[in-house]
Amino acid sequence: MTNFEKVLGEDGPSRKRKRFYLNLYEGHRLFGIREFYVDKFGEFKPTRRGINLNRDNFMELKRVLDKDEQIILEWLRIGHIPDEVLRYQQAQEEALKKNFRVVGDVELTEVNNFRDQHLFHVKHQGGKDMVELNISHPFAKAISEEEISRSSPSEIRDLFARIFAAYARSRSLLLNSGASQPEILFEQTEFDWSEFAREYVTEI
Repeated sequence: MTNFEKVLGEDGPSRKRKRFYLNLYEGHRLFGIREFYVDKFGEFKPTRRGINLNRDNFMELKRVLDKDEQIILEWLRIGHIPDEVLRYQQAQEEALKKNFRVVGDVELTEVNNFRDQHLFHVKHQGGKDMVELNISHPFAKAISEEEISRSSPSEIRDLFARIFAAYARSRSLLLNSGASQPEILFEQTEFDWSEFAREYVTEI
């Protein structure tokens, strides 16, 4: 049976929205709530964050909403927000303000058909640095916008630690290499760096 999807509503920022939709999948009629993101081609793609409800699930959800609407609205602070809650929210927003910002002209491009197995290549054009990221490489997948959005600050820092560790390991191999030409040395370092980075992540 042909799959079918009808969007009933959306909510959220323009590049990451929650969709509420009717879904026909392999003959099953479902009501879906799922988060979507805009990919590099400008198309909305679904994430793993979502749920599909069948008729029984939806009827129970409707019963809960009908019975406890006021409790839920109060819990979600829809409508009037008490002053103490507003002050708390403002304090939280202040705490989230960044202390740093990125500078420099660096352009990141994701490349699918990479010419080799490297994690990245960097080109220079005047004062501009152009980074090409091999999205078929496991580490590049781990730092995609979708994966990063699902990661905690601690997990993101762990990724940085691993890319630094991969660099250090490739540097150690370089020091023991018999090559002397800079071009060969740096090419080998980039290759080893990419290989060590590959070993530090695994798809689940």
